[in-house]
Amino acid sequence: MFAAAACWLLLALYGDGNEASKTRLEGVRTVGTVVLGAGGAVALLLTARRQQTAEHDLATKRHDLILREEANADLRHDAAERRITELYLKAVEQLGADKATVRLAGLYALDRLAQDNSAQRQTIVNVISAYLRMPYELPSSAPGAEEPPEARRDRWEKLQEREVRVTAQRILTEHLDPALRDAGRFWEDIDLDLSGALLIDFTLRDCRVNNARFTDATFAGETRLLGIEFTGETWFERATFTDDAWFCQAAFQGITRFDQATFASNARFDGTAFTGASVFRDATFLGESNFDDSVFRGRVVFARANFARTASFRRTSFLDDAYLPAVTFNRDTYFLGSRFAKDAWFSQVFFNGNTSFEDATFSGDIRFTDATLDGSPYWPSQLTPREADHFDNTAPD
Repeated sequence: MFAAAACWLLLALYGDGNEASKTRLEGVRTVGTVVLGAGGAVALLLTARRQQTAEHDLATKRHDLILREEANADLRHDAAERRITELYLKAVEQLGADKATVRLAGLYALDRLAQDNSAQRQTIVNVISAYLRMPYELPSSAPGAEEPPEARRDRWEKLQEREVRVTAQRILTEHLDPALRDAGRFWEDIDLDLSGALLIDFTLRDCRVNNARFTDATFAGETRLLGIEFTGETWFERATFTDDAWFCQAAFQGITRFDQATFASNARFDGTAFTGASVFRDATFLGESNFDDSVFRGRVVFARANFARTASFRRTSFLDDAYLPAVTFNRDTYFLGSRFAKDAWFSQVFFNGNTSFEDATFSGDIRFTDATLDGSPYWPSQLTPREADHFDNTAPD
């Protein structure tokens, strides 16, 4: 409307067509253009300003929303942590209960808590391991004819505690099998400390454990660690195996210690791989021992070990130094087809019964200093000395 009126007024004043009017009209047009341009610029500036203000308001709202979401996330995290702590403390408290059923409930609660919270798994494994390290005596095999009520009650409590401990063992072992990875039930990189524990029919078949400590542990019943992989260091120092111990196809990646361990029955290490140093110093093997087809990649020490029955090292590979000084072999001993890639020390070894190194190969120094077979000086007739100092049966070791 305003623009139309302005146009009519200009035509009325300067629309007669003479040169002066044309000049004035052109000047008005130029001024109008400048004015319109300035007005447009102002309009654009105002529009940009409004857009900037709107964007700033939107950014502020977004920032406030992010802060609120972060605060809510922190609150949810804190609430979840408090819930985990509450469940953990309650389960630990249940482990100290008098009733076996309550202790079992505590174990299952810890199992569920660890399964749902991977960051808590090692801590919960430590708690269960600590429970197994608590003192415990197995109940007698059968009650007496006139067992007093107090003894009967004590035996019943021990039987119940046995079930609790077997359950604790099973919870540990069920989550150490890599085959359960796809099912989400494998707990990776777990350390075990079962020092001094009484373990009942302990089984870790095809499992994987990082560092494992069984120092002074007692393994009651058969022990089956078939195909297990220890990726860290392993300690069985002064451990006692009351029945057969099976380590067939096991893999020990780090240092392995069986110092002063006692195998009351048969010990089976056939097909076992030892990558780090292996120490069986002062170990006692009361049953038959079998290391057939085993591989010792690191240094192995059997110093002063005692083999009460047949000891078999058929086709065993000793890829580093093998130290067997002062070992006592009370029965037949077989190193048939074994390979000694470096030094082999059998100084002061007592061989008794049939002893054979047939087809054994030696690449390093061989020492049988003061070794005897049935009381007479001995070095294997199957071996051919390469140099005099490789066979030293008289010089002190």
